[in-house]
Amino acid sequence: MTLILVFSFLFIAVGVGVIYFALRKNPYPIPQGAVQWMVTIMCVLLVCLSGLTIALVWTHQEHSSTALPSTYAEPFEFQLVSNQEKRNIADYSGRVVLLNFWATWCQPCITELPELDALQVAYHDKGLVVLTISDEALEELQLYTDLLPEETVSGYVKLEDLPESFQNELAFGRPVSYVIDGTGMIRERIRGAGNFAYFENLVTPWLAALES
Repeated sequence: MTLILVFSFLFIAVGVGVIYFALRKNPYPIPQGAVQWMVTIMCVLLVCLSGLTIALVWTHQEHSSTALPSTYAEPFEFQLVSNQEKRNIADYSGRVVLLNFWATWCQPCITELPELDALQVAYHDKGLVVLTISDEALEELQLYTDLLPEETVSGYVKLEDLPESFQNELAFGRPVSYVIDGTGMIRERIRGAGNFAYFENLVTPWLAALES
């Protein structure tokens, strides 16, 4: 799916570039002659189809959950969006953590943020902590305050400051989420967006384990 997006963006760049070079010597940015009109129309269609492909991929990106063998969640520091206070995922040892990596440019991420907010509200008292982490700069996130989750622990961290295992996963795109049990072990990895019921089904067994 990531390759589809890469090629779609590449086709858009090629289409725009060809139009630019075809029309750059014209006195006005309007095609002149049959050849220029044909090239321009074909490039516009290429750009439109590529844009539609990107929109469809982002809108209909399906989630896939992978149950992982006992893998320790390597700790890392991040800062809170609200006040830039430093935190570490190790601070939440003893609780079940749903670690979600998202970005403002990722439409499936935006769609699932309210679901994560609702999950945090419903299961906070049961021992759940939902961390919504972006690798974008604070200044960028502050431009999208209306998108920021209100109930989860919202933070940011530089991509290069993440453990390599997390960096490698983010290379496939976003959102990516992890279910981490009370002992700090990663139990599930989720690629793609999910809804309340989907995440609820993944975290409740580990919340029950806290009480046993």
